[in-house]
This record gives sequence, C-alpha cells and structure tokens, in this order.
Amino acid sequence: MIRFLGALGATAIALISVSCNCTSEPTAPPLRDLPAFQEMPAAYEVEYTK
Repeated sequence: MIRFLGALGATAIALISVSCNCTSEPTAPPLRDLPAFQEMPAAYEVEYTK
C-alpha cells in the first residue's frame, strides 16, 4: 500500500512539474500569412468514358 501511494504521489508531482510553464523560454512569434496562390489551368483533360 505504501509503494502504491508513493508511486501515486511521484506521478502527481511529475504531472504538476511537466504542466507548469515556469521556464524563462520566450514564446514563439505568431505565424505569418500564407501566400495567395493562383489556380493553374489543367494542361489537358482526360476522358475516362472511352
């Protein structure tokens, strides 16, 4: 029983320490907009009814 409670406590401490954002790491910059692509015409059309 003591081993189980010890493992449960260690798991709780590990989860709390991982979820804490306590680092001095800067946040990532925002993503830039995607470029505007133009629709390209098809080179040829394939007819599958033959």
